[in-house]
Amino acid sequence: MVLQARTVDPLVRFGSTRHFSTKRIRRLRAASKSTNAEPTRVGTCAQAPAANPMSASGPLAWYSRKLETHPFTTKCLTSGVIAGSGDALCQYLVHQNEADFGEAGSLEERYFRLDRHRTGRFVILGAFLVGPVVHLWYGRLATLVPGSSARQVMTRTFLDQACFAPLFLPTFMTNLMLLEGRPFAEVPGKIERDLPGALVTNWFLWIPAQMVNFGFVPLKYQVLFSNMTGFIWNTYLSWKTQDSDSGKAEVETVAESRM
Repeated sequence: MVLQARTVDPLVRFGSTRHFSTKRIRRLRAASKSTNAEPTRVGTCAQAPAANPMSASGPLAWYSRKLETHPFTTKCLTSGVIAGSGDALCQYLVHQNEADFGEAGSLEERYFRLDRHRTGRFVILGAFLVGPVVHLWYGRLATLVPGSSARQVMTRTFLDQACFAPLFLPTFMTNLMLLEGRPFAEVPGKIERDLPGALVTNWFLWIPAQMVNFGFVPLKYQVLFSNMTGFIWNTYLSWKTQDSDSGKAEVETVAESRM
């Protein structure tokens, strides 16, 4: 509650000016103006403006602002960076395993050299396939089945794994093999052989992961959560398989992940 004090001429209080000198009159009027310059606050105290969490500094705050201002571009670039980083780590772990088991022959082969072309293919697929498709799909899922109850989360997870995953995995595999320069005639046979096993393995990881994603992660961070899960999964598979054929390992690794 704010009360504005009335400005009262100090001379009115005394009823006349005849008993005061001109100098004293000026002093009284100046003192009266300074006293009534600020309103009197009753029943409340001044409060500092609430801090805006989005104005905080730091990488997470910066990333959150980018998700608000440029959600599509931010998610696509993030997918590309994470996909390329995951592949680079996969290559390094496979190389280290080969060196530990004595599979690296010459001294030159014992030094790790990144296959930049392979990593570049992952960056392209992450930025131009995984990021856009998953962004649009998650947004569509949130529109079709809104809410975060157990039933709604399970429904979104079922639609994601029963409808989206069987279509996305062969799409990803096809684009990867074409970027490798393989003839298109090899694609159907490869998908027919590898897709069933890859899909089952995919379900073991992604059903629980997507239940956490859809149930607890805000929509704008769901693509990031999916990318981080795929990063971990790719790293594990590269260590587990230890396939010396880089092209074969590349296809088998990413075929069993959603990035």
